[in-house]
Amino acid sequence: MTRPNRWQGYWADLKAPDFADLPEDTIAILPLGATEQHGPHLPLSVDSTLTDAVLSRSLPQWKADTHALILPTLTITKSNEHLAHAGTLTLSARTLLAMLEDIGASVARAGVRRLVLVNGHGGNTAILEIAVRELRVAHGLIAAHASWFGFTETEGLIDLADSAHDLHAGDIETSAMLATRPDLVDMDQAANSPPKSRQWQSDMRWTGLNGQAARPGWVIDDLQASGVCGDASAGSIAKGEAMLDSAARNFADFLVEFAKFEPAS
Repeated sequence: MTRPNRWQGYWADLKAPDFADLPEDTIAILPLGATEQHGPHLPLSVDSTLTDAVLSRSLPQWKADTHALILPTLTITKSNEHLAHAGTLTLSARTLLAMLEDIGASVARAGVRRLVLVNGHGGNTAILEIAVRELRVAHGLIAAHASWFGFTETEGLIDLADSAHDLHAGDIETSAMLATRPDLVDMDQAANSPPKSRQWQSDMRWTGLNGQAARPGWVIDDLQASGVCGDASAGSIAKGEAMLDSAARNFADFLVEFAKFEPAS
């Protein structure tokens, strides 16, 4: 069935001539996941699966006059902090940045002025900050990056102090995967694995990952040898559904706002 608004959906489903009458406020959305270890209880695909899940849940909630196209998901990104764990695939920081610059250039050539990078992997964040500025400079794109989790409403679901240290494969991602692909989750292997960032926060004044002045470079084993940072055993389908649904709903509202955002105004 053809959608009433052909400028809503997936970029790759369009035909080349469709871009001849591109609406001026069209937004390209680039999902970024990862293929990396998520402990003994979750699959390598977590970051890609959850990013795609939020976008697929969001799409039916887009306003009728929203013009946005979801680009093909990048499922291998910068995951070298997980290389000590089998199965992890990674690009270098330089390669990922070059890919983002090339994809952004292609989006601009198609006549699209707005690009949102929707991220599911924290290891990409610093590169995305550089990429959106470079695309602004090189192509005049109105570009932004965001984590899918940034659109969630977690009040009453996860304690604020716990969520600050729920960095990888913990309660948040385990709950979201239980709501998305429960067949890939082994809760018998899910454990409470506090990361060393908790100790840094209590012992260090200036150095740490939670608002201190100096943020150290780290690999996952610096924080937790299991590769899990957080309480995976607390994961539940109900929490996952609530997080994914709120993220999907709020992302739909964000698109309305971003379609009007003009940084040079």
